[in-house]
Amino acid sequence: MTDIKLPILFRYRILWHIFFWVIVYLSYVIAFGGYMGRYRMELLNNLVLTPVRMLAVYSFIYLILPIAMKQKRFLLFSFLTIVHAMSYSISIGLTLKNVNLFPEVFDYSKLSLFFPSKILGTLYSNYAIIMFAATVVIFKKWYINEQQRKNLFQEKLEAELSLLKSQIHPHFLFNTLNNLYALTLIQSKEAPDIVLKLSGLLDYMIYKSNDRFVSLDKELQMLESYIELEKLRYNKRLDFDYQLKGEPGSLKIAPLIMLPFIENSFKHGAGNDRTNPKIRIKIEIGNDCLTLQVVNSIRGEKKKDESLGEGIGLKNVRRRLELIYPDDHKLEIRESEIEFEVNLEICSIHE
Repeated sequence: MTDIKLPILFRYRILWHIFFWVIVYLSYVIAFGGYMGRYRMELLNNLVLTPVRMLAVYSFIYLILPIAMKQKRFLLFSFLTIVHAMSYSISIGLTLKNVNLFPEVFDYSKLSLFFPSKILGTLYSNYAIIMFAATVVIFKKWYINEQQRKNLFQEKLEAELSLLKSQIHPHFLFNTLNNLYALTLIQSKEAPDIVLKLSGLLDYMIYKSNDRFVSLDKELQMLESYIELEKLRYNKRLDFDYQLKGEPGSLKIAPLIMLPFIENSFKHGAGNDRTNPKIRIKIEIGNDCLTLQVVNSIRGEKKKDESLGEGIGLKNVRRRLELIYPDDHKLEIRESEIEFEVNLEICSIHE
């Protein structure tokens, strides 16, 4: 699992603990030392009481609080909290009675240990420290759990994206090798050119498209190479139009996100039309968005219940769009008896 980077509040643990207790100590000195200017006395008194407070805080957050957080045993937690409060009260009373540094000022000899009025107020103020520390621990636990949940979700998305992208490669390779096989049967002089282009495309797809985002310029070059490779099959029989408007500059895009739509137009459009297939591809690059329109003619009989928009390639790319651009894309697929059209808009293309 990916390591969780904690905010600064949860790092440097020992230093934060030291800082916490210094602040607590000084707060008590300042708060109680204001009475009749007893700062020196409170410096020593709170120095004695600080170990008791530390014992109370750490016993609560490390022994009692986990019963509620991890074990979910809330009745036991409530009982132990009451016992802890009583024990804390007794500890404060015993400390004040037995380690009284200023008996001429403070008389604790007759102090009752079970929630006396003088200790009760002190208990409330001391328990506020415990509640604050417990809140920090609970928040830290919640933060770590939330980050783990997000990391697991992100790792699941990455695994699914990798699987979807890995399915693109054999699908594309299968179609292109079929094209190459058809040309070798007729001993076409264009076969070596196809092998060269196919080598370049596979190099890009296997080795250069592993990042989540790639250069839009390189992606467009790959698409144009693929188009040229497909056009070799049809010669002048294919009525083809390709338009590119705008400059890719240093923009980036998810790799192989447009290829399945273009591949689909050749496979189901020109591949099934033995007369005069037509394909129109238009790509426009704006400041924030990219639009792709692919229109191809449809000829030939389709199998019953077959939908051109539900092949492996289009199903995968639809899912990849949902994962990578969940709120930043629009995809419309329209199919008629004579034409298949794809309109894709991707926003948040970035540098």
